[in-house]
Amino acid sequence: MDMQDLRAFLAVAEERHFSRAAQRLHISQPPLSQRIGGLERKLGVRLFERGRGGVSLTAAGAALLPQARVVLQQLARAQELAQRAGRGQSGQLSIGFAGSMPFSELLPRLLSEFRRAWPAVQLQLRQLSSNEQLRQLQEHGLDLAFIRSTSGADDTALRLRVLQREPLYAAVHSGHALAGLGRVSLSRLRDDPFILYSREFGSGLREQILALCQQAGFSPQVVQDVHEMPTLISLVSAGIGVGLVAASMQRASVPQVRYLELSDPGASTDVVLAWRRGDASPVLRNFLDLAFGPEPGSGAGAGA
Repeated sequence: MDMQDLRAFLAVAEERHFSRAAQRLHISQPPLSQRIGGLERKLGVRLFERGRGGVSLTAAGAALLPQARVVLQQLARAQELAQRAGRGQSGQLSIGFAGSMPFSELLPRLLSEFRRAWPAVQLQLRQLSSNEQLRQLQEHGLDLAFIRSTSGADDTALRLRVLQREPLYAAVHSGHALAGLGRVSLSRLRDDPFILYSREFGSGLREQILALCQQAGFSPQVVQDVHEMPTLISLVSAGIGVGLVAASMQRASVPQVRYLELSDPGASTDVVLAWRRGDASPVLRNFLDLAFGPEPGSGAGAGA
């Protein structure tokens, strides 16, 4: 039996009439009669009793009817699942993000919009350092990564695209002499102990901040390395030193911390999305289209 056989059988069994079944299938009656006859020969049994007023099911036909319905329903479900997966309406997406990302409006907004648009897609979220995200992208442990600007990415294997540029702010203790100012130059912090991001942080922020300090005419006295921005702010609150954070970290309500805008050129940090080159996942493509808009002429978003 094939699916056309089952569809023909089901139409006749439910309509109890060859002419009405043919109309339902949008075919003429003779090919339908031939197909039913061929099916009966394949099975070696009669499925219908023919009469002037229509047809009725034999015992064999009655036994086949519920099974035919189940098979056709399963086929329709399989087709639907395949089509949904091909459109990125189902499946899963594994997303990594740096520790500062939840404080930005960007990540929560994109996740919320994606869930509304594709509620059947499972999102697996993991907080990881930028370096670890890049490693797991290459090893297929992640599909997408929210990282800070980095120089450690293998651009032959990965695609990186700036999603947002944030100003850098100085985080100082509320008792600091400059705490009441709204905007300062980095040079005014030259004598302060600095909390700096470790190289393992992997975002490129350490090198960027050191370069900004050099541009401002000093080398910072580093008293503590940290892996994440929330940790840096906690240490500022404890009076350990000062540090630079993304503007969105002002949403972190940590006691005794003040945020000062920096007037120095280049005092900003980029939020970057990274994914594997050549990843044709429809789910990934939908997320990238949501974040950046479809790439012109591709019809397939930014995942190509």
